Amino acid sequence: MSSTRRAYDILRGYIGREYDRLAGVDVREAEKELEQPVSPTPANPVPPKPTPVEDLSTARQILGIGDGADFDEIQKTYERLFERSDPNRFPQGSVEREQAARIRQRIQWAHRKLTEGFDSTERRFRTLEID
Repeated sequence: MSSTRRAYDILRGYIGREYDRLAGVDVREAEKELEQPVSPTPANPVPPKPTPVEDLSTARQILGIGDGADFDEIQKTYERLFERSDPNRFPQGSVEREQAARIRQRIQWAHRKLTEGFDSTERRFRTLEID
């Protein structure tokens, strides 16, 4: 099946479902709903700040590591995921490139959260950073 035909069938199914849903709507009831004022919602609602424990568990989930992971395991997982999520593998301006960039940002955030608890000397030594 061609991708065009598949997209057409999906769209047709969606339109058909919405048509069936709207066929059962009472017109007078719909008009009343349209006349009601709409309550404004904030454009960018501020999500609640996660606690540090939630941050660490989320970071572990992003990298796919357990609670007892040492620095070497965190670093190896980070490097593997960082390389796999390279946005330059995808065409300029594509949706996949944007998704890869967002994934890479999340991986960097998770690595930063998990390694900030380690001693700075150990981090430098393990990553071979020279000041």
